[in-house]
Amino acid sequence: MNTNDSDDEFFRETHYARYGYDRTNIYGLAVLDSRKPTCLDRAEEFPSHRFESFPSTTTHNKPDPLKKPVRHLIAASSSEMVGMASRDGYWNSLHMGLGLTMGRHEMIAMDAVEEGDRILVAVAIAEKEPNDTFQYSLRIFSSTAPYLEQALIDIADTRQVIPLSSAPMHLTHTWSKEQHQLMFLLTALDGRIHMYMAQDDNIFKQVEDVGSYYPMMAEICEHRLKILFMHIYDRPNGQQVICAGGQNGDVILAIYDQDGNQVAYHTTRVFSPITSVLVFQQRVSNTVHPEDELHIVVTCAIELAIVYRSIENNGLSKSRVLPQSGNYDSVMCSHAMDVDWDGEREIMIGTYGRQVLIYKQVAGTQEYNVLWRRQFAYPIYRISHLDLNRDGLDELIVSTMYGVHVFQPNMKRARERLLEVLQYVEGNKRRIYELVLEWRHQKEMEKAIVFESQ
Repeated sequence: MNTNDSDDEFFRETHYARYGYDRTNIYGLAVLDSRKPTCLDRAEEFPSHRFESFPSTTTHNKPDPLKKPVRHLIAASSSEMVGMASRDGYWNSLHMGLGLTMGRHEMIAMDAVEEGDRILVAVAIAEKEPNDTFQYSLRIFSSTAPYLEQALIDIADTRQVIPLSSAPMHLTHTWSKEQHQLMFLLTALDGRIHMYMAQDDNIFKQVEDVGSYYPMMAEICEHRLKILFMHIYDRPNGQQVICAGGQNGDVILAIYDQDGNQVAYHTTRVFSPITSVLVFQQRVSNTVHPEDELHIVVTCAIELAIVYRSIENNGLSKSRVLPQSGNYDSVMCSHAMDVDWDGEREIMIGTYGRQVLIYKQVAGTQEYNVLWRRQFAYPIYRISHLDLNRDGLDELIVSTMYGVHVFQPNMKRARERLLEVLQYVEGNKRRIYELVLEWRHQKEMEKAIVFESQ
């Protein structure tokens, strides 16, 4: 295990962006996949510069969308939101003015998604009234600007405000199976899951019967389970896995087939509020093989981080505790990423005790060892990864109470791994070529034997 910052085996911190005067919430980080092209050049003060407005000198020609979506990052403090638009060799930080006031408004949760030609940012907000009570709302901002930077900077030009009767918690999104309509899903302290579906007029309306789409959510609403975190995992084969974790330690798992039918449903309970759940496939691939297994990481405010393994076969009956996960106060979040480029994802957790730990499964077993650990100045709220500077290697993103840390992978290790892969590919090519020559020689020998026998 390596904990030395100056000579790190896996990651080196390259940038830290602080949240102004505010602190963030535990749901204040989102990754946005977008086909909108980017256009702003690298600022002279990169990476500390932040664009407050979209330059008027930028071309107004409408560009063609990208063939493949590119990932970008959005981070939010209590009253401020910043977009980090990835570019070739750098990224641009963008101020996303939402019209919120520090001390009066607080962003509890946020989510971002692209639908057609528009970018949508949904934010669950608590607004403090003069009598010290709070009013809650879901605000959905959108923009159809042709460039991504313009869409994010001007995101507040179009918005819809939906009043909420209960304090909101986690916010995420999915798409309806039949009509492929965008749906935002919001958990709240009233023990219900609130679903808002996009209509033809681009207005979101609440869906009362959530059970018609997801029966597990009807169970949650019926038993008034206060869900703190929900992860929707879409498999490449069309299956969908949903896991939810509750304030009272409830863990609910449901699996849906390609047609949206619920084919499995499991529940369990741990003695702790659930801070996050994560469904992941260990093998890195855009396809699903019969031997691929799905696992779930459940992090707890009191207990340790738990891995439920092979959930398709075992449900929530078989689990492993991640070693040392209970040594650093509450475990706040988890993430899965292939940090050593061996084709399998490692598990990451972040703790309120300011630690990020990376776990690797021990070969041939179901146990995990700590591979990497790093201490931060503030509690860890969220972990993610994306190729922020488009160099082909994903940066590690760590969101703490007061800012976002950007870590670059160890470039020396990346070069070594790339050479290993190239040598392996070249060796396979050589072996295939030798087999072809051997096959041709064998065929010629067979022809010669037939000719002599005649």
